[in-house]
Amino acid sequence: MPTFSINSLIKHFFNSPNKNSTLLATFLFIWGLSSSNAVADIQPRSASLNYSQKSLSNAGNPASAALIVKRKDPHVMTGGLIELGAGIEYGDLDELFAKIDELSELFNPPSEGDDGSEIELPPTPENPIRDYTWEDLFAEYPELEDRLELVKHKVVTTAGILALIAVEGYGKAEATSEASFVVNEDLFGGTLLFGMAYKGNSKAVGIFENINFDGEQAKSELQKIPSFTEDDPVQELDLSGGISLFYNPANNKVKMTVDNDSLLLIKAAKVSQFSLSYSRHALQSDAGDLYWGIKPVFYRVGLTNVGTRIGDITDTEALFDDIKDASFIYENGYDVDLGIVWAAPHYQLGASLTSLFEHTYEFPELDRRRFSSESILNQLNRHEVYVMERQLKLEAGIYTDQRHWSLNVELDANPVSDPMHDEYQWFTLTAGYAADSWWLPSARFGMSRNLAGTGLGYINAGVTVMKFINIDVATTLDTVTLDGTERRRGANIRLGVQFDY
Repeated sequence: MPTFSINSLIKHFFNSPNKNSTLLATFLFIWGLSSSNAVADIQPRSASLNYSQKSLSNAGNPASAALIVKRKDPHVMTGGLIELGAGIEYGDLDELFAKIDELSELFNPPSEGDDGSEIELPPTPENPIRDYTWEDLFAEYPELEDRLELVKHKVVTTAGILALIAVEGYGKAEATSEASFVVNEDLFGGTLLFGMAYKGNSKAVGIFENINFDGEQAKSELQKIPSFTEDDPVQELDLSGGISLFYNPANNKVKMTVDNDSLLLIKAAKVSQFSLSYSRHALQSDAGDLYWGIKPVFYRVGLTNVGTRIGDITDTEALFDDIKDASFIYENGYDVDLGIVWAAPHYQLGASLTSLFEHTYEFPELDRRRFSSESILNQLNRHEVYVMERQLKLEAGIYTDQRHWSLNVELDANPVSDPMHDEYQWFTLTAGYAADSWWLPSARFGMSRNLAGTGLGYINAGVTVMKFINIDVATTLDTVTLDGTERRRGANIRLGVQFDY
């Protein structure tokens, strides 16, 4: 029983222009308004800041604030930091929604034949099977061989489209905001940092049920065709794997349909975060200084989703109205982040552990009565739970006297999944120059790559103007074609201000 899910044939079928891919980007960008180190980012949060600024960020190592306050660097403002950001990312898929609309027509019972002739659909009668061999059938009715090839072609096409939607059929956007303030520079010998953040992201993704096409069953069903007369009504032949062939004996016209639980799932999340980070000096030596930090965090997480069988889709644009009108389920959660930093005159090492307790949040349960596939139901079970997973982050940097020039590297030691169930494990390398003067801007340039999930890499660049305005951009080198235009698969921008008081 061969299975037709041939990825090598997939991209051949995606070449028709459609406006809905641009609609997806616009919708996702507007929808997501909700940061943080515990919730994975399309592009790593720390890549947009230089080494000193990261220490005062809500997404930085909890141990670093006391170090920066103690240093009192002339190019660092130690009052606080406010930042807004937005990003968007696509799968490696051209004209997704044009194919979903095309596929939805195939999944529905036919109203006309493949050549456009009308087909009436009475109930399927039982008909005798003549004792033909496969070769005898084709010898007497050579047109059936063409029809079998048509069936095989459509099965492969359908399986290929579904497989590609499942693997690459996604569009994702996020928006972030963050504010961090130094509350006290000498609280029991340490530094108290208050942080709050709001992040939202949304994603549209296909979930695929495999098509198992049994050639022997298809052969047995097609052998019925010679027994039909012109007076017989339209016949429905079960070719296996949910594939049905409607045959009209009056004019020898055919139409193929698919009964399959594959669906388009749109998910959205809003995550609010409030934290108090306390850090202080722990050990001093001739070689360097050790700092530790702890950050209790309160989370307010809202989740929602909408799922529609591809066969039930009549207009992909209507799905966006559904998700905009969907109700969020909100849950509260508490967690703790920990961090340590070793700082020497010309280098620095650090490690932090986020989401120590790994709180679990749930999406609204979808109506399961529409689905019968065990595979689809298992995948829906997985998508309805979000675990804010524990992650170990490692960091290192080298710098010149007064830390004007620096080279910094950060690595997520393990991958974690975000509310959309996308895996992230970032590696980031950044070189920077930090200026002391108001008129000379600071600058940074680097790269980051997701070592899990999509595997996408980004080029990052940013400047700090007049010591307090931060502008950072990032883009992928990979491209995707949308509406006939080649675009970057991912892009990200962040704007922020830092200040003293």
